[in-house]
Amino acid sequence: MDFGARFSAFRGKAFPVVFALTIAACESPQGDTPVDRGAPPPNGTDLRIRDIADPRDPKHAAYVNTSQLVSGAVVVAVDRYDETKNGKGTGTVYVQDLAATKATPYAGISLFSPTFTPSNLAVAPGDVLDLRGVYQENTEVPVKFPLGAPLPQVAQPAASFRFETEPPAPIDIAVEDLADYAKGRQWLGMLVRITNIEISQNPFTAANGRYSIDLPPAPRGEKCESPFPKTATLVNDLFDLGALGLKKGDTLESVVGVVSYLCNLKIAPRSPADIQVRKAN
Repeated sequence: MDFGARFSAFRGKAFPVVFALTIAACESPQGDTPVDRGAPPPNGTDLRIRDIADPRDPKHAAYVNTSQLVSGAVVVAVDRYDETKNGKGTGTVYVQDLAATKATPYAGISLFSPTFTPSNLAVAPGDVLDLRGVYQENTEVPVKFPLGAPLPQVAQPAASFRFETEPPAPIDIAVEDLADYAKGRQWLGMLVRITNIEISQNPFTAANGRYSIDLPPAPRGEKCESPFPKTATLVNDLFDLGALGLKKGDTLESVVGVVSYLCNLKIAPRSPADIQVRKAN
């Protein structure tokens, strides 16, 4: 008998034995019991943003400057508006945990220099991402921040697209929270809403093109490293806020925006639709 014939004969004899053993193992009381674990959660099983960013968590310090896997991060806003007109004012992506609420603070963060899979992915609000990057708490970039008031970010994350959903709804907060870093930090990177703010000073435009409106109630610190409390500001990070012609005496009946941080806490509206204003007489 040649090799092919011997192999055919062997296969014909061995297969029933193996098959029988397999069936016997499945039917044996000592075998593993099949478990239906259900479908995996659609927003992934890795850490959430609030798991790594909440400074109250006893494990928080261990996450700083380490690579972390985060899943279920929904895009809140993408900075495509170059307010400084030098190409350096764009690129930041703001994300927060899916289904984040006021009861789940520390659920937002900004992404520094992300890359995407697929490489041509142009993310937009409502896109849900999985992230792998280094969680950082920066104390200067390049200016020095106030003591105890770092900028949390996920640095150079590899971001992969999971699915698309509706952009998150804003969370109502008190504007006074943003004068205090410890209170305002809860909402960094998240979409929030403040209401009934009277503009007490005319807007300020810096030489580099950054435009801001002071929000009550705290006095402004003189330098970036000056301690909190500090005046929070409404800023033009995400669109041409100056084009609205806001001025002293106008009342901001409602402002929706992303909470960001650089020396002081800020709210960045995404478009004119985020602002409802009652003009002064």
